[in-house]
Amino acid sequence: MSQFKINDGLHINITPRGAYYAVQDSAEDVTRQILIKLLYMDASVPLTDNSITDICEMELEDASSLIHRMQTLGLISGQKEVENAPASNLEDVLTDLLSSLSNSKKVLLAEHSGLYLGASGFPHEAAEELAAISANLSEVYERHKRLLNGNLRFNQRAWGLIDAAGNSEVGFWPMYVGYNQFALVIHGMPQLNRPAFKRLVWLLMRRYGAVSRV
Repeated sequence: MSQFKINDGLHINITPRGAYYAVQDSAEDVTRQILIKLLYMDASVPLTDNSITDICEMELEDASSLIHRMQTLGLISGQKEVENAPASNLEDVLTDLLSSLSNSKKVLLAEHSGLYLGASGFPHEAAEELAAISANLSEVYERHKRLLNGNLRFNQRAWGLIDAAGNSEVGFWPMYVGYNQFALVIHGMPQLNRPAFKRLVWLLMRRYGAVSRV
C-alpha cells in the first residue's frame, strides 16, 4: 500500500521548472518522460490513482512515490482548476511569449539549422547572426557533451557571453522537443520561471514533439 495519499479533486499542473526540465536535455529518464506525456495532452490530468499509474506505467506505490518526488522538486503541483493547453497558433503568440522571458524583452527562438522562428527586441540582422551562433554552439556542446556532463560533471547546458562581474549579457539555452532541437537566445536576465515559458514549451511540444527527425 502506498505511503502517500492522493488528494481528491486536484489536477496535475506542470510548473515552469518542470517544463524546463522536460526540454533541457534529450537524455531519457522516467521523470522527463512523464513531463513530456503531460505536455502532449490537451489539458491537465486529474490527480487520481488510475491516472498516475497510467502516466507513470508502474504500480500505484511506485507511481505515488514518483509523483510525490516530482512535486517536492517543484516540477509539478496540484491545482483545483483544469488547465487547458494553449489554443493559440504558435506564430500568433510567439513574439509576446518571447518578450516575457527576459527583463530586456530581447529574446529569440532559433532552430538547430541556424534559422530563427521568432524574435522580440532584436532587429532582423542581429537575430539572424545570433541564431547562426546558437547553431554553432549546439554543435560544440554535442561534440563535448560526454566530457562536460560525464568527466567534468557540469550539469548546465546553457552557454553565455559574460561580463567581468560574471553576469550574462547574452545566453543560449538549448531546448530538445521530440527529435527537434531549438535554442532560446536571451539578452539580459532570463525569466524562465514564468508561466509564459511553460506555455511556449507546451505549444512547441504539441507542434513539434511528435515530428521525427528527417
